[in-house]
Parts: sequence; C-alpha cells; structure tokens
Amino acid sequence: MPNKLKQKITLIGSTGLIGSYFLEEISSDDYQSVNAITRRRISNLENKNFIKQSVHDFSDLEKMRTDLKTDVLVSALGTTIKKAGSKDEFMKIDHDLPMEISKIAKEEGCRTMILISSMGASSISNIFYSRVKGLLEESLEDIGFEEFHILRPSLLLGKRTETRPAEHISKLIIDPLSFLIPWKYRPIHASIIAKNIMFLIRGNISGKNIWEGRSLFEIRKSFPPPDP
Repeated sequence: MPNKLKQKITLIGSTGLIGSYFLEEISSDDYQSVNAITRRRISNLENKNFIKQSVHDFSDLEKMRTDLKTDVLVSALGTTIKKAGSKDEFMKIDHDLPMEISKIAKEEGCRTMILISSMGASSISNIFYSRVKGLLEESLEDIGFEEFHILRPSLLLGKRTETRPAEHISKLIIDPLSFLIPWKYRPIHASIIAKNIMFLIRGNISGKNIWEGRSLFEIRKSFPPPDP
C-alpha cells in the first residue's frame, strides 16, 4: 500500500463548491500528485503547478482512462435539476457519469473512493434528488473499492461561482441559528468538507463508511495527526 501522503489523487467536480475548496486547501507537500478533471481550465490554479488540470468534455469517458490511473478518486460532481434541464439529464450527470468514471478508475487500480453525496440520500426516497443520490451510493458500493467513504452534508456554506437564490436565502436564515438545528440537518461549510476529504485520504479505514450528522463535523477526531 502506498504511503498515505504519497498517493495519486484524482478529483471530478473540480469547479464545484467542495471541489474548489479542496483544491485551494491542498499543498505541494500533501500528495504525490493531484489531477483535477474538469470541462474547462481553472485560472486560479495556474500558480499551483503541482496540480494537473485534465480538460475533458465528458462525452467520451474512455479518453479519461489515462487520467483515472489513481490511488484515490474523489467525486464532488453534481448539479441541480434546474441547471441540468430535466430529470433525465440530472440522472446522467449525478448518477451515470460518476458511476462510469468510477468503474474506469477501479479498473485502473484505484482502491479508495470518496463520494460527496447528500443528506437524506436513499434509493427508496420519494424525493427524486435524494433517490438519485442513494442510487449512486449503491452503484459505487457494487464496484467494490477497498475503501469507500460517503459524505452526506446538509446545506453547504461557502462562496459559489454560480448563483442559487433559494440556497442563498436559506443560508441567511439558517446559518445564524445552526446551533439550534439537529446535527443531521446542520449546515456545514465546504472548507470543512474539503479538510475532511484530506483526513480520509490520510486515514486507513477499509470498507464502506458513511459520514453524516455529527460525525461529519468530527471526522478529524477519527485520525491521529500526521507525522511531523
């Protein structure tokens, strides 16, 4: 098994809220290599030459195969039904794409999968969004990664590049009162999720692991500090 701080990390969903914070948080000393798969180049990464930017249009996933030779795959890929345009397109982006990409990564030797899912994810949910998230969790579990982490955050806090009016209003109302909200529904800043991803990469917890509610805020307590 490779040294936990000398692994190859590949990220899909690099321009999203969590993906952006993750790429901001990491440094050149963290990993052997970091590969951000994206549809367009990210200008603020130009000064981080240790991060490789692999630009793909996602129309032919086989073209990604070389870029998916990795030790750890982090999937922060996701959209909204409104932005996708239809439920069918949402299913393609939030389920089919990450599932097929993960299959290729596993074929190329990836042993650890870290998925950003959502609170309430369940394949039998009456809510379409939550049902798709739950179906993806089950599909990725079937692929058989040695280490599979599912993070289920509630409302995400942080600065987005895109505008989501309903989410913005919810943050203004909920964030100041978050201490009154049960852990499962408590909003969490995307930078905390980004740090949690790094703790999980550094850790060594085999099998399927679900992080939600209070455990999502306390992932760092599950791991010893890195060697100096």
